[in-house]
Amino acid sequence: MKRGIVFILIIALFINKKILAQNTPATNTSVAVAPAIPAVPAADTLSGSYTNLKVSAGLHVVKDVIKITGKLEVVPGAKIEIIDKGLIVCEGSIDMNGTQKNIEIFGKKNMEGGGLVIKNIDSSAIIITNVVFKNLQLPLLFDFGWRRDSVNITDNIFASNVGRISVIQVLNPPFNFTIDSTFLVFRLNNNLFTDNNAAIYFEDLKSDHIKLEISNNTFSGNYVYGFKNYNISTNFLYGRVDQVFTIFNAIIKGNSFVYNYLIDNIADTIVHPANMGVYGSEKTFKLDPNYWGSNSKEQVAKTIYDQTLNYSSPKLDIEPFLAAPIESNSLHVYAVKNGETNTLFEDTITIKDPLKSISLTTNKRANYTKAIISYTYFKGDSTLARVDTSLTFNPQEIDANNTKLIITKNIPSPKKIGYYAIRNIQGSNNELVPEVKIGYQSYLLDLRKHKLLVELLKEKKDTVPPKPKELDSVKNQFQKLETPQKSRIEVGLLGGGTIFTGTISNPNLFNNEMNILMGVNLGYTIYSNLSASLTIISSKLSNSDYNSANNEQIARGMSFSTSILGISPAINFDFVDNRLYTKAKRFRPSIGVGLDFISFTPTGTYKNKIYNLQPLGTGGQLIDSLKSPYSLMAMGYFLNLKLKYQINRFNSVGIFFTFHKSMSDYLDDVGPDEYPSVSKILAKTKTDADAAVYFSNPTARYVSPGQVRSSPNTSKDSFINFGFFYARKLFK
Repeated sequence: MKRGIVFILIIALFINKKILAQNTPATNTSVAVAPAIPAVPAADTLSGSYTNLKVSAGLHVVKDVIKITGKLEVVPGAKIEIIDKGLIVCEGSIDMNGTQKNIEIFGKKNMEGGGLVIKNIDSSAIIITNVVFKNLQLPLLFDFGWRRDSVNITDNIFASNVGRISVIQVLNPPFNFTIDSTFLVFRLNNNLFTDNNAAIYFEDLKSDHIKLEISNNTFSGNYVYGFKNYNISTNFLYGRVDQVFTIFNAIIKGNSFVYNYLIDNIADTIVHPANMGVYGSEKTFKLDPNYWGSNSKEQVAKTIYDQTLNYSSPKLDIEPFLAAPIESNSLHVYAVKNGETNTLFEDTITIKDPLKSISLTTNKRANYTKAIISYTYFKGDSTLARVDTSLTFNPQEIDANNTKLIITKNIPSPKKIGYYAIRNIQGSNNELVPEVKIGYQSYLLDLRKHKLLVELLKEKKDTVPPKPKELDSVKNQFQKLETPQKSRIEVGLLGGGTIFTGTISNPNLFNNEMNILMGVNLGYTIYSNLSASLTIISSKLSNSDYNSANNEQIARGMSFSTSILGISPAINFDFVDNRLYTKAKRFRPSIGVGLDFISFTPTGTYKNKIYNLQPLGTGGQLIDSLKSPYSLMAMGYFLNLKLKYQINRFNSVGIFFTFHKSMSDYLDDVGPDEYPSVSKILAKTKTDADAAVYFSNPTARYVSPGQVRSSPNTSKDSFINFGFFYARKLFK
């Protein structure tokens, strides 16, 4: 169920409901009798359902979902363009055996399609070798419940894939095999992953059913998009490691991880390196030697997510690690130095002055005769116009692994933050070599500043001085302000929605449940641009872990609902004089801060009955003499944004947005309490013991000793209110 939800979310990115109808054979359906599989002619559009499909050399286009129930064979020289809603669903064997990367599966810019989905149980093999996957949403998805006798993904290139979910996603096969000892071997070997926008995900890196081998791959220059909150999934390679599986530990060895970064979704800036992450109930996970982008243990530790950052995760045992990538890895640059000082360029280096030379270290000999060095910067501080300059250079080979690029014709020093890019490096077989960037992290920060400044300048408007008559009118308006205190009182009605963003929630705001809120507001004008308000709001908060994109959170399986009654005093700064009414200043934005005083009652449903959760002591509060039930009253604080439209002197309407942070962890009943003992709950709970056991751990999953119920996200509870309001001044 949970894995199926994951698949649906992925497919929803590029498939609409109409595609599902194409599971039935189309008019141009190709059906062949084994063993002969007719080849589809080049420049053909593939569509509909096939029993077997052989894709010949040449170009083929996939615009919709196609389904192959038998064998998919792609011969050397074939090129498959997947665009729009295109997706290839494979239920049988796959044979893609290219030569020197001469099979291509790719998407068109701004029309990127899906990729390959492997599903169904079949006693066959998957062989994908010497294939280039590029510019796709999700190149390979092994759907939940899939199974083959073996999988070999070797000597391929995954480059510039645009999807932000996964490059390769491997969900679990079914667990109810007829023979318990049955397993499949899954090899991911000797591949190059570069310039991709998402991670590689294995649902279980320890398994009783899949023997994983991830070896001799090169992961270079990839970006994983997140929300600046570094976690297991914001790493280029990640998966679960549980104690319940004891037979096969994934073999992860001989890989090279260099220049893989976490990107802030909102700001499009680099956060830090992000190579690998693990989660689950296991204590430690041992890795064979790999190269992690540095010789420094401290620097390597910054690129992995494990128990060091989250105590409930396993500990990654990465030592001993390689001092350099092995020669059999795909050719790539793994160290970049200043050619004059022979010092490594840091990720955070800021480039303003031209470089005289650059030293590159590779894992085997590279050819720089066709390489291009460019320098990119912005023309001015308030423009997004860029300058891209190609530089001339002279390559000077020091040895088989080190080359110094002496820049012979540079650019005049612009004193602007920019970055160097080195591309079109080649190997002995003219293979693709990942691009090298110097100063890119600082450049992205500078780009962010430029965007903000340009947006600010667009909003700025010239102001015209008022004419004398207008000045008199304004003066008269201010004279009218000298009125009794009661004229400063304003009453409003509010309506809108509320979204819970605490422990049981998804970082993506719109993937959470929304409920209706209603309230009243009493405002009082203190000074020309300062006002006070008191708001009373009644609403409901609810959410479920199944709305999350975090696999560990989904496995936790908690949900709640609570009625909220809040009283919130606030101080607001009004950007327009709130005493003055003129037709030229009807729109009146304001910002404010305040305090919350909240009453709440978390509830949950068990066997079609609604229970109040606090009296059940779901966090072990009733079985531990040192604990007591949490309070159903809480304080908090909030930030308020409001845009008012003044209809006339007395009436106004507007919209509002408030972010509320609670001082309590228990709005959703899930606080930083350890999972309580089931036996103790049953022994000490007099009534509704079964319900208390259920709500303490709804999925009855295995939890390690000391693991808290609020893991993996332990932040304070919060919620967001937004909506419309009507306000009226009561007195003249």
